Amino acid sequence: MSRRRGRFWGGLALLLVVAALVFYVWATEPVRYMAPAAPDASVRGNPYLAAQTLLENWQRPTRRIFSTGALFPLPDTGTTLILDEYRGELGSGRIDALFDWVQRGGHLIVAARPAYHYVADETGDKDGNSERTGGNDDPLLTPLGLHAVAVETDTEDDPFTTLLDRFQPMESLFLEYCLGDNDGDLSPQCEALTCEAPPLPAPATWVFADGDRRQLLASPGQALQHRPTDLLPALPSSKADNAEGAQLVHLSWGDGQMTVLAGLTLWDNQHLHYFDHAWLLEQLIGDGPVWFVQGIDMPPLPLWLWQHAWPLMLALLLALAAWLWRRLPRPGPQWHAAEADRTDYLGHLLALGHFHWRTGQSERLTAPLRDEARRRLDLLHPDRDQALTIAAERLALPEGALRDALNSGGDTQQPRPRDRQQWADRVAILQTLRSRL
Repeated sequence: MSRRRGRFWGGLALLLVVAALVFYVWATEPVRYMAPAAPDASVRGNPYLAAQTLLENWQRPTRRIFSTGALFPLPDTGTTLILDEYRGELGSGRIDALFDWVQRGGHLIVAARPAYHYVADETGDKDGNSERTGGNDDPLLTPLGLHAVAVETDTEDDPFTTLLDRFQPMESLFLEYCLGDNDGDLSPQCEALTCEAPPLPAPATWVFADGDRRQLLASPGQALQHRPTDLLPALPSSKADNAEGAQLVHLSWGDGQMTVLAGLTLWDNQHLHYFDHAWLLEQLIGDGPVWFVQGIDMPPLPLWLWQHAWPLMLALLLALAAWLWRRLPRPGPQWHAAEADRTDYLGHLLALGHFHWRTGQSERLTAPLRDEARRRLDLLHPDRDQALTIAAERLALPEGALRDALNSGGDTQQPRPRDRQQWADRVAILQTLRSRL
C-alpha cells in the first residue's frame, strides 16, 4: 500500500513540474536586446582589420607596414600597396623608387593628404585653380597635379553644435539632460542631438563605359582637385565624383596603375560594408599580397631622437657610463690578516692518522719511521740481535718491545697492533730509537 502511495505522489510531482513549464512558456515572451560593448583591442588598434579579414578570405595575404625601413626595398610588382595620408618620411629618393615601381607594373593606392596641409593664396581664379604657397606639398602627388581641397558647405554652422563638437564632456552632460526631460517637449537643440544623424556628403558615383554605376562614400569635408601637369594634363575618365569634386582617380602609368583617393575611410572597420566599398577593394587589388602602409609620417621614436637630438642622447649615455663607473664596486686582491689564519696543523695530522687507521693503512705512516730506526740500529752493531741488546741497555727498554716495534708491519710475520693504543706505543718506541741512538 505504501509503495502505491509513493508512486502516486511521485507522478503528481512530475505532473506539477510539467504544468509549471508549460505555463511559463505560455505566459512569457522572449525579448532580445542589444547592449553596447567596447570593441576588442585588436579592432581598436587596427582600423583596417575588417578589410584584412575580407582579403584573407579571398586568399590575398595582407601585411601592415609602419616604417620606411619595412617598406623598402619594395616588394615585387604583384603586391598592391595601400598608403594612407601620413607619409612625410618618404623622401625624394624613395618617392622616385615608388614611381619606378609603378611604371614596372605595380599598383599603388594612395590617399591624398588632408586639406589643411595646403595653403591657398588670394590669386586663385574663379575655377578654384589657386596657386599653393608654402612647403607643405605632397611630393607623391605633385607630379600628377592632384591635391585635396577643403569643401565648404552652404549650410551655416550652428554655434551651439560647434561648441558641443569642441567640448565632448559638455555634449555628454547635455545629452543626459535631454534624455532626462520628462515634459515631453524637446528643445530644438535636444531634438537635433538625440534624433538627427550627423550629415554626410552625397556619395560619389563611378560611371563606367557600359553604363554600370557604383557608389562610394565621399570623404567628409574634402575632395580631390587637379591642376594640369605634363604628366597628367587632364583627369582621366576613370574616376568617381560627386557635386563637391572628385573622390577617386584611377589612371594607368607605364605598365602599372595608380589610384588616388580623397581618403581611406571607405575601407575602415566602420564603412567597409557601405555602398560598393568591398566591390571596389576587390576590383583594385590583384592576385598577390596587399600591404597597408600606415603612419610612416613619423619615424620610430629611437630613430627620431637620434636624428634630432643626438648630442643630448650621447651626453646622457656618457653621464650614465660615468655614474655606473662610480657606483659599481671594483674589488681588488683580497688580503687576510695573519692572525686570522688559525689552521690547526696538529689537528690535521691527528685526523689524517685516524683516517689511515680506520681504513687499514696505518703501515703507510709507520714504514718511513721504522726504516729510519733500523738504520740507526745497524750503526750500533752489524748483528741485529747484538744491536737490539745494546739498544735495550742504553734506552732502558725491554728488548722484546724493541723487537716487536721493529718487526711489525710490512712482509714480516709479526702480528699487527691490536688497537690504536698498542700502535701508538710502538710508534713512540721507534721515535725513541731514531732520536736517542
